[in-house]
Amino acid sequence: DLDCELMSTPGFSLEQLMELAGLAVAEAVYAVVPPNSASKDKKKILLVCGPGNNGGDGLVAARHLTLFGYDCTVVYSKQSKKQHFVNLVKQMEDVGVTILEEMPSDAKEGNYAA
Repeated sequence: DLDCELMSTPGFSLEQLMELAGLAVAEAVYAVVPPNSASKDKKKILLVCGPGNNGGDGLVAARHLTLFGYDCTVVYSKQSKKQHFVNLVKQMEDVGVTILEEMPSDAKEGNYAA
């Protein structure tokens, strides 16, 4: 299993792997849906994240996408109590990511680029 191999001595920590995965997701979105460079309106991105490690990848991606110039909203209804996830939420709040417990009412109206 790739995760086990990457985390074996002296490998990467879970937090490092999550940062790398989240950055890779953000870069993929950037490549497919480039941000508006000539407009003041930021493209809106909706991320739905669960309490597991894949959800953590999404939380990291939201932070990076916000720094790349997107308007990110994260639906994070079942938040993990693990300290690393608490820290990720704080980091998202610090850069202005909107965090919701349920899907936004405008999610079906095509208001999000991705």
